[in-house]
Amino acid sequence: MKAIKNFLSLAALFLFLSLIHIPSTYSQERMRVGLTSLAPTTLPVWVGKRQGYFQQEGLLVEPIVFTSGTINSQAALAGEIDVALGSGTEVFTIRLAGEDARFFFGISNFMPFKLFVHPSIKSPADLKGKRLAVSRFGAQSDFLTRHAISKLGLNPAKDVTILQIGSTPARYAALKGGSVDGTIMWFPVTLIAINEGYRMLADLNDIITDWPYLGYYAMASTLKNRRDKVVRYLRAHVKALEWLKANPAGGVKVLIDDVKIAPEYADAGYKEFMKSFAFDGRIPVKGFELLMESEGPKLKGKFKATDFIDESFHKEFRKN
Repeated sequence: MKAIKNFLSLAALFLFLSLIHIPSTYSQERMRVGLTSLAPTTLPVWVGKRQGYFQQEGLLVEPIVFTSGTINSQAALAGEIDVALGSGTEVFTIRLAGEDARFFFGISNFMPFKLFVHPSIKSPADLKGKRLAVSRFGAQSDFLTRHAISKLGLNPAKDVTILQIGSTPARYAALKGGSVDGTIMWFPVTLIAINEGYRMLADLNDIITDWPYLGYYAMASTLKNRRDKVVRYLRAHVKALEWLKANPAGGVKVLIDDVKIAPEYADAGYKEFMKSFAFDGRIPVKGFELLMESEGPKLKGKFKATDFIDESFHKEFRKN
C-alpha cells in the first residue's frame, strides 16, 4: 500500500510539472553569435541572456568573443557561428572571398570617432602644417581623417602631414608624446583625452551624421533557410534594447559586469552608445556607401551597397 501511495504521489508530481512551463536548455535551439570584441554595442546580447529574452524565444544563445573583425568574418564564412555582430567591412571580406553574406540589422548607427588635438590648436585653420596620426594608410581611420579634414575646409594632401601610427591607444600615446598634433579616437580613450586636457576639435558624428557603425550580419543562406530563428533572435534583441532604455542603472551594471568596462567609464559609455541603438534595425544606406568608398579600389565599380545589405528584417520590424 505504501508503494502505491508513493507511486501516486510521484505521478501527481509529474502531472503538476507537465502543466507548468519550466524553461529547459534541452528544449532550446542553440544559436552562436560572433562578437568582434567586447564593447558597449554588445549590451543587448548580454541583457538578452540575463533577462531570459532569448530563452523566451526558444534560443540558447552562445556569444563568442573574437579578437578581431577578420576572425569574426572567418568564423561566419566557416559556419562556426550563426550570426555575427560586427562591421560592414567584415561583410566585404566575405564577399571578396567569393561568398555571399549580408548586413541585415543595424545595431548602432552613429560615427564614434572624434578628432582630438593638442590644446594649442584652437581652430581647423591651426591644423595647417600639423601632423595627424592614422592606424595605417588605406585603413578606415585614414579615409575618415582625410574626409574630416576636407570637410573642415583643408586639403588633406597639402595642408597636413599624415603618419601611420597604429591603434587608437598608440595614436593617443603619440599625441601625448608630441610626435603628432592630432588624431581621431573613440571611447573610452576620448574620455581620457578630455580629462588630460586635450581638445576635441571635431566630432565626426556631426560630419557623417548617419553611419552604419555596427550591425548583425550572416551568410545569405542562413538568412534564407533559418529566417524564423533569426527573427526570434532579433525579437529578443529589441526586448533587450527596451529594457536598457528603461533601466539606465541596470545597463551600467551590465557594462561593468559583462562588457568589462571600467566603472569610472561605464556611465559615460551607457550614455554614449544608448542613443545610437537602432530599435528597428535600420541600416543607413548612404553611410554604407561611404563605408564602401573608404575601402577604395577593392570594391569600387564592382559592387553596389545593395549587394551587401538585406533590408527585409528592418522592414519587418518597422511594421511592429
